[in-house]
Amino acid sequence: MRSGNADLWPVGLALIDDSGKVVEINAAGEEILGCSGPSLLEGLWGAPSMLGETGPASGPGWSTGWIEVSGTPRELAYRMQPSDGRHAVVFHDVTARRQRERRAAAVARTAARVASERSLPATLNALAREILQADGLAGVQVLTNGYSEDKLHMLGMAGFPSARSNSFHSLLMECRELGADLRMLDVFESGKPVVIPHRYAAIMSNPAWQPLHELHRYPEWDAFASIPINVRQNTIGILNVFVKPGKEIDDEAVDFLSSMADQAGLAIDYASLLEEERAAAHREERQRLARDLHDSVVQQIFSMGMLTQTLTVLLDGDNVAAGDPRARSITEELGTITGSVLKDLRGLVAQLRPSAIEGVGLHGGLTKLAATTHRQTGVKFELHLDPGLDDIDGELGEDLYHVAAEAVHNAVKHSPADLLDVRCAVEGGRIVLTVRDNGGPHGHDLTAATAAQDGHGLGFMRQRIVRWQGSFEVGRSFGNVGTVVRASVPFMVDNRFQEEE
Repeated sequence: MRSGNADLWPVGLALIDDSGKVVEINAAGEEILGCSGPSLLEGLWGAPSMLGETGPASGPGWSTGWIEVSGTPRELAYRMQPSDGRHAVVFHDVTARRQRERRAAAVARTAARVASERSLPATLNALAREILQADGLAGVQVLTNGYSEDKLHMLGMAGFPSARSNSFHSLLMECRELGADLRMLDVFESGKPVVIPHRYAAIMSNPAWQPLHELHRYPEWDAFASIPINVRQNTIGILNVFVKPGKEIDDEAVDFLSSMADQAGLAIDYASLLEEERAAAHREERQRLARDLHDSVVQQIFSMGMLTQTLTVLLDGDNVAAGDPRARSITEELGTITGSVLKDLRGLVAQLRPSAIEGVGLHGGLTKLAATTHRQTGVKFELHLDPGLDDIDGELGEDLYHVAAEAVHNAVKHSPADLLDVRCAVEGGRIVLTVRDNGGPHGHDLTAATAAQDGHGLGFMRQRIVRWQGSFEVGRSFGNVGTVVRASVPFMVDNRFQEEE
């Protein structure tokens, strides 16, 4: 058995003939391989039972290979030397040591990616793959409620098919309504890891879990663990791992998963801090504009008030003759100040309302909208944008952009959609914008959902389009399981509506 020194292992010694048959083996070798050791050892270099070769493990001349001992995969490092027409084999079990090395390397690579990767889904997907490869698991999921507090978004996954990953939350809620025991949600309440053996059989045999059977059926797994993702004493997500049959999650594995959950928390927190910095920059700019507003427009309005009072006194005195130069002078001064105030207000309002398309046009604004939403939620986009949209800016471009942004926001917040199709093109003298989602058969009605949430979203979208004499409608798409928002406005050239032929 291994001694108190973790660097010491029992060393197996064996003698094999030219056919690969074990002639002799020492007690330590039998202990490593179990009671049927000799037959297992023959397969290590005879290839039939070898599961894989990973190359040198303990210096020159050493190789590694996988065998199964009592149904459990074990990794051996071995070296062979000729001896009187036979071969002497030295071997020892390196399963635990190589696993620790893989785990340490996974943590280091993930930490480097967190520091350099700007896309949160890309970072968390890479983290899930690192965990999967380091510990030989069946599947890994990384979920967070950072984008919307009432909904879990799966921003990282490995091992399982990703086709319905973005509908995970709605499917999970269906399971809860059917009476399923949602232990992963308990992690949000307690902030402590949960490890459940033989979970696969319990879930697959329980009708309450039927909505998630398709997502979790393959590859087959056995035990389940859910690890909290904490940031500053708050649980903001969970790391779910699904263990292959024959493997267990021990304390060392939980420590490794907790380390990776910490890395996930750093990535999520870093993305959140970037958004907060952007918001702080916007607030500072608004404060500057408020000061400018006070120093210019407010002072002029005060002057207008004083002049108005003077004019009122003159008129009340009933001694102002028609064309009185005093009244005419005050009136002219009021007109001048009014024009100046109006000009200043227009300039300041334009600055207070940050433009999403300034400098990039409608094409660039919609492209950035898709990239930002994907980075925050993992939802995929298909963009079909007319190159001519680069030239559409100003208030028309702003209104079209905000209609698209509201439609995207509604799809992400109210539906299990994992794909959005955004199209905008000039067709027959009109700009046509459509936003479609593949919402799924789980109750996504954008009209009802939006009205229930704020009662204004659809109304504001419609107002933005009607002001340009355009049309706006909401319907169903993708085989009546998704939603499509469609807006159409006459195309404008040099601030004049283009006449349709």
